Amino acid sequence: MKILIASDAYIYQTNGVRNVVITLANGLKQLGHDVRVLAPANGRTSFKKDGDCFIRSFPSFVYPDVRLCPVLSDPLIDELEQWKPDLIHVHTEADMARLAFKIAAVTGAPVVITAHTDYATYAFKRFHESRPVRMTMKVFGKRFYRHAKAVVAPSEKARHFAQLQPAGDRVTVIPNGIRLERYQKPVSPEEKAELFRRYGLADNGCTLVMVTRVSAEKNIMEILHYFPALRRALPEAQLLIAGDGPDRRRLEAYCEHNGLTDRVRFAGRIDPNEVYRYYAMGDLFVSASTFEVHSMTYLEAMACGLPLVCREDASLLNVLDDGENGFIYRTESGFVEAAVKILRNRALWEAMHRKALEKADQFSDRRFVERTVALYEQVLGR
Repeated sequence: MKILIASDAYIYQTNGVRNVVITLANGLKQLGHDVRVLAPANGRTSFKKDGDCFIRSFPSFVYPDVRLCPVLSDPLIDELEQWKPDLIHVHTEADMARLAFKIAAVTGAPVVITAHTDYATYAFKRFHESRPVRMTMKVFGKRFYRHAKAVVAPSEKARHFAQLQPAGDRVTVIPNGIRLERYQKPVSPEEKAELFRRYGLADNGCTLVMVTRVSAEKNIMEILHYFPALRRALPEAQLLIAGDGPDRRRLEAYCEHNGLTDRVRFAGRIDPNEVYRYYAMGDLFVSASTFEVHSMTYLEAMACGLPLVCREDASLLNVLDDGENGFIYRTESGFVEAAVKILRNRALWEAMHRKALEKADQFSDRRFVERTVALYEQVLGR
């Protein structure tokens, strides 16, 4: 098959959608499919690289990592139209979707859309369940997803997004996958010791790690609020937050004001190819986010063998088996109890470590790509 993948997050961005797109594109190529990716360039000039088409763009004001691409036409778009893809898979509701729909209209290629984001929660926060918001999302979904022969939801939680309700029985759940080998790399004691020295932390078996975009919807502040209580129960506890974003300055100021800087470190933006080293520093992965759809970082942490302690959320269904590969918490005391229970009991940590690796295998890139190809063949009537 000739498959065009359109995404506003690709090799020049750092987020979960980027990782999904790279995993899918590489997996399809390994199966012998002819794959091209349509994505924003990292500058104001369009170019081709390894067959992929990057369209001129500029950084947004809120997230410099997010590129805006308001162009209506481009020679590379004309080239993709002449290439005539058999199918177009859209991983965005932004600018690249608009260009992908244009190519579909010219070529007649059927469109599959993956919904990665709960826009009701993202845009309207605590009002996301209100009737006006749900009606607005349904109107948006009716207009946007009308282009799709099939819509992919990465989780059962995503299936119930208000924006997807108009898509009805066109919605198929296909969990995201990861390239396990990217995270299951050895990290030597010397490399690990150097990282701990870099951030002024001790390799003491009580390191909590978060790998995340540092933004308000990730609810990182909750973990910081709970951290003093955790330290009272487990004085050796320390927290490493790997990632960057618009909320970092506010969170750092909170740590300074509340005397947490001796045990909480912000690593900032890290190279995606080096992220496994930061998981290797951790003894426990933690998250307070209820914004996730099917979080790649949860899968990555499990691939590295880390037990999870995460706030209760529908996105954890079939990912975090409570009491098996980690714990789900609902309160501050629940968070503290879960973290202490795992970190104070080596036998329990080892058991959860094994279960995490087993669970991660269920989300391998191979399984993800095979499920996606099966959907393509269904759409194409093969």
